[in-house]
Amino acid sequence: MAGGQKKRARAAEEAQASQKSQKTTKARPETSKEAKSKTDKPKDKQEMTDSKASKGVEIPSLVTRQPAKDSFLVTAGTYERLLYGIEGRFVDDTLTLKAQFIFPAHIGCIKAVSVGGRYLASGSTDECIKLYDLKKRVELGTLHEHKGTITSLFFHGRTHMLSASEDGAICIFRTKDWEPLKVLRGHKGPITSIAVHPSGKLALSVSQDRTIIIWNLLTGQRASRTKTPQIGEMVAWSPSGNAYAVGYSTEFQLYKIGQAEAVATAFSKQRIQVMTIVEHKGKDYVLVGCQDKRVYIYSSEGTELGSVLCHENRIKGISSVDMTFPDEKVHTIVVTISSDGRVKAWRLDDLIESVLKTPSDNKTTDASDSQQPEALATYNADVRLTCVVASNNIFI
Repeated sequence: MAGGQKKRARAAEEAQASQKSQKTTKARPETSKEAKSKTDKPKDKQEMTDSKASKGVEIPSLVTRQPAKDSFLVTAGTYERLLYGIEGRFVDDTLTLKAQFIFPAHIGCIKAVSVGGRYLASGSTDECIKLYDLKKRVELGTLHEHKGTITSLFFHGRTHMLSASEDGAICIFRTKDWEPLKVLRGHKGPITSIAVHPSGKLALSVSQDRTIIIWNLLTGQRASRTKTPQIGEMVAWSPSGNAYAVGYSTEFQLYKIGQAEAVATAFSKQRIQVMTIVEHKGKDYVLVGCQDKRVYIYSSEGTELGSVLCHENRIKGISSVDMTFPDEKVHTIVVTISSDGRVKAWRLDDLIESVLKTPSDNKTTDASDSQQPEALATYNADVRLTCVVASNNIFI
């Protein structure tokens, strides 16, 4: 234990030294009184409305993905209340992961993190949402809109953030002044996960009440409510926005937008911990992190293609971000975290290709020792990690 504490102390010192070396303006952090007046007492709650919007589900227009940069930021929460900011960057053609900040952010376990542009938000069992300006490296304040553990946070671009809680409510905030624009209520139990469509016009939410709700964010109204066979634990949109997945304890269902019934159901022999949908060469793949330390890869039809042994302990989080490599080509980086504190960065191409066989083979299996891809970089936080998000780096 003493060794781990010394290691974390050294990492914190390195992160502080890295912060001092950055030429950023040190803005005065707001006092708790200022933060409360700014976040707890909105003037007039407004709806995110469009006078021409239909009250039904509007099929969103597709959006362009954010341009890739030559570095990225990994933000991770922990049981120990610490918030980690880890920069991924190539040094002499080798990807490195280095701590940029480490600090205690909450008085309870951190359950959710999200990044939108320069803003970072973290949610905890203490029922609070902490806000930070990554560019100025200051705390902006605290949001106290919920009356339960914060279970999910999701930014849409740099303009709006959605939060969900065990109190069964979803709050929509405007990042310009952190005004709470709307509170969405439709679930009869704690919300476990939310996801915003790439266009920002729709949102998904699942709850312990065994329902999934599609929200029309243009009207701030519920568009549809569907019962689920089990308690939904996670939801994710495809990068194109044409499909989404709902994850349960040992299975997940795939849906096409505009269709009420699932187009595929995939079963897992292992406990599903996390899930995301990525795009590779024009095709969607579902990546599922499980308790057996592996990431399982599925096609958009729900077919299991194989798995990759990624960690030595159960996987706790997965996220992806596009990055420009030294050869000036853009690749998708997949970041995984495990309960033993390891943060690993993988090239999506390597993960997918390791489970795909030659055209002559009809079956796919787990990656063998010879096919097992290597992580591009590893960082050891030496704490119990709980959640992660990878995003474009705004420090540069």
